[in-house]
Amino acid sequence: MSPDRTTPVPSGRTADDVTTYVGARVITGDGHTVLENAILTVRDGRIAHIAPAREAGESETGAPEGAGTVVPVHGKTIMPALVNPHGHLGYMRGTVSDPRHYSRDNVVDHLRRSLYFGVSTFQSLGTDLRDIEIGLRDDQRAGRLDDPDLATLLTAGAGIVAAPTADAGSGAPFFAVDAVHPATGPEDARAHVAALAARHVDAVKFWIDDRGGTAAKLSPRTAAAIVDEAHRHGLKAAAHIYTADDARTALDAGADILAHMPRDPEPDDELIRRLLDRDVAVFTSMSVQGPATTDWLDEPILHEVLPEKTIAAFRARLDEREHEPLFDTSRTYARLQRTVATLHAAGVRLVFSPDTGVFAQLPGMAEHRELQALVEVGIPALQAIEFATRRSAHLLGLDDRGLLEPGRRADLVILDADPRDDIRNTRRISSLVIAGRTVDRDRLRDRITEATA
Repeated sequence: MSPDRTTPVPSGRTADDVTTYVGARVITGDGHTVLENAILTVRDGRIAHIAPAREAGESETGAPEGAGTVVPVHGKTIMPALVNPHGHLGYMRGTVSDPRHYSRDNVVDHLRRSLYFGVSTFQSLGTDLRDIEIGLRDDQRAGRLDDPDLATLLTAGAGIVAAPTADAGSGAPFFAVDAVHPATGPEDARAHVAALAARHVDAVKFWIDDRGGTAAKLSPRTAAAIVDEAHRHGLKAAAHIYTADDARTALDAGADILAHMPRDPEPDDELIRRLLDRDVAVFTSMSVQGPATTDWLDEPILHEVLPEKTIAAFRARLDEREHEPLFDTSRTYARLQRTVATLHAAGVRLVFSPDTGVFAQLPGMAEHRELQALVEVGIPALQAIEFATRRSAHLLGLDDRGLLEPGRRADLVILDADPRDDIRNTRRISSLVIAGRTVDRDRLRDRITEATA
């Protein structure tokens, strides 16, 4: 496990730096608490105090004594910045994910876009080509990367698939075949996990899915060896699965995370009981399989950072599908929606998972589309936000963020409207504060558009 997953508070702050935000509605991220007309004080990059105004001992100006710089945010809503535990950085450019696009610069661009959309933290899960992500992450944590306007990067390095055979190809994701390790058996897989651990990866990712019978399938013995070796090094193991049988193989191996929900068939009572007994985290990964709608392409925030020709190309590509998902079918998606509702009702630990960086999962926008997909299946907005903040941060071992309470990092997304009224309001970002520092989103937008031009 990496010795320090946090990033330094941006330079230029002192213990006397105090800012108080006055008058906003605050969604804390715990799944139920909303503070009206709140006072939120930030000191040295962390939340020092948060309470409704009537409990804060405010002065006649509406701010408590010792408030420092007072920022009025009446009528706005503050929520925690989003935390994404499942995506793939560096491959997408324009409308296409392709290994030819992969570079350190493109990974940085995706981290920059993520932050612009209010994502404080991003875990790239198993598609690190040539250890570029590991090197970038290490530079960020050591303070060698002089760019505060990036999401915090975590990475699983190079994930593991079954080695191709004479009869079946690689089970790797189509865009990252050369990034993953093709394991020839349990001992080879163990050696790769040990090498990953030596590089201090943040998790281990492996693929069980045989891509509908077209790819080599990871054996149960190899899956068990991967998880055992990961646990020996204090690392969580995430299994990419498709079927309920894949999920059982992952559970038999001791996996900590299912990187997708079982989609064929729907989970039965026995599988749900096993998920509950071990408190396995199940990634939602819904929007990546959702219908090919185009309404989200009209969002103003998207037009701020993407060229119109790229948006038009996405629209044409989605229109060609006539509402069928880019990946799989509408029938599968309906089954997926039922599964989410069933697992949520049963109390299974569902965790936010946009699967950013593939198909139409644009860095930054994918996270907001995943929130919408969760709400559309019946999960209340406050709970969906908790999936994407406290719950995902906790899964990543980052208990300094994901919740607005004293002592946590001040990662604040300040919205123009209340997402309880419409979850799409999470896209209406007025301002952004990361580790107590107000992000210059105008400058950040200029940097993003310059890189796109």
